[in-house]
Amino acid sequence: MSRRNTFCISILCAAVAAAITAAAFHALDEGPPGGPTHSAAEISSEPALNFCELRSPQAPVFPPTFAEPTTTTVDWSAIYARAVPSLVSVTTEVGTGSGFFVSENGHVITNLHVVADGVSIRIRTQEGRVLEAELVARDVGNDLALLKVNPAGLAITVPLFANINEVRVGDPVGALGAPFALPNTLTVGIVSALDRDRGNRPQAWEPLRAMIQTDAALNPGNSGGMLVDGRGRVVGIPTQIESSVRSSSGIGFAVSVETLLRSLPTMLEGRDVERTFLGISIDQSTGRIRIDDVYCNSAADQADVRTGDQLIAINDQSADTADELVDVLASITPGEEITITVQRSWRRLELEATAKAWPTSPLSAGCG
Repeated sequence: MSRRNTFCISILCAAVAAAITAAAFHALDEGPPGGPTHSAAEISSEPALNFCELRSPQAPVFPPTFAEPTTTTVDWSAIYARAVPSLVSVTTEVGTGSGFFVSENGHVITNLHVVADGVSIRIRTQEGRVLEAELVARDVGNDLALLKVNPAGLAITVPLFANINEVRVGDPVGALGAPFALPNTLTVGIVSALDRDRGNRPQAWEPLRAMIQTDAALNPGNSGGMLVDGRGRVVGIPTQIESSVRSSSGIGFAVSVETLLRSLPTMLEGRDVERTFLGISIDQSTGRIRIDDVYCNSAADQADVRTGDQLIAINDQSADTADELVDVLASITPGEEITITVQRSWRRLELEATAKAWPTSPLSAGCG
């Protein structure tokens, strides 16, 4: 018999005994005149029965809005086997890096800083073949370079590409490359952050935007390689590390797959990718764009945009927030005629200019 049942029976017996005792006293006591008398049968044991019927409370149930944490084990050996056939090592007379095939015609993508200072470029394939490569096109603003080798006799594998909108902070990722000239090295970690903006290499003034931050170990030589997700799909291209000693400190950055796929069609046509530089610094403290300064010899300088103007639109497309401005400029090709709409005091002005590409060196400010 359980302790609980024994306890309940004890309570019940005590209650019955108390009732019999009370009845005996009532039988001996005449009680007050006209007062009621009670028999043992009239004395209820309900409190004891209710106490014995108590049940432990049920475990709390989470509301439907709470999702149970889930964990998925990633088979990195399988991911490595799936992704590594696309990987190549890139060498010049001044250094080494990584790259991977993006077309069956022998096109290889890498970082521009891996090859920019080299006169001759060679790649080593997974078959161990060393081939001369040609620099086909550049995207300076995203530190990307497209190379091409003769595809004859090569077993070329093009990797799968992820959708950047499905990438989340905390997702597992692996970096494939040749750190310190050690080819086919895999390091793993997670996505630490998204949409990081970074300074570009010294030869480029245009910043790197929408970078993926990761704690997967990146070292010199990883640049231009592959950052893959838990399904072996490319999510980015390792490009930079944050370190005072040029080695992994758990903070690395990769150009996102979205950026790559946006630039790749133009580069495959053999054309460099250029973006429009308006030539302004902005103040957003009021929630809208106010011109803080104008760079000399820029499109804004040509249009006579002035410090204190409020930017309204470009080519009749709203551009009064930073996000809108970036989107509008991305749709404009350098060399196009553009109309910049600003509010100056009580007047709304439409100013004309020719769109210009991002300069390769900083421009002087103070022309507004």
